Amino acid sequence: MTYATSRVLNQRQLTAVERIGDILLPRNGDFPAFSETGCLSHIDTVLAPSHPQDIKDLKMVLSLLGTLPIPLLKGFLTLLGYGERLPKVLGSQLKLLEFGLRGIVFSLYYSGKGNVYKPVSGVYSVMDYQVHCAPDT
Repeated sequence: MTYATSRVLNQRQLTAVERIGDILLPRNGDFPAFSETGCLSHIDTVLAPSHPQDIKDLKMVLSLLGTLPIPLLKGFLTLLGYGERLPKVLGSQLKLLEFGLRGIVFSLYYSGKGNVYKPVSGVYSVMDYQVHCAPDT
């Protein structure tokens, strides 16, 4: 269960994002599961540049997805992957939804930011990824 808060999403919607994140990015070897990183606490930053209508639509979708049991949610996410095989009108909308949900989850996960109240070995340390910026001399 998530301990993140948001000014944009309610608790059911946050839980839906976390569950989707754990399905798409489960614990894998040394890599933490999405929910273990605490990155969900930065959801407002990821959503900040979004158009208000897109936020409204996202909230509706997350509210619906938040009611699904995990097996049905997994099935739904699998269905999204078959969007290109469906008729264009339906398939294109499913691909857009998949792209949007994956974009949010992967942006948060690979942001390198976690929850200060829930420290965990970050994704960057597992990848041995270090960024160093210094001015040219």
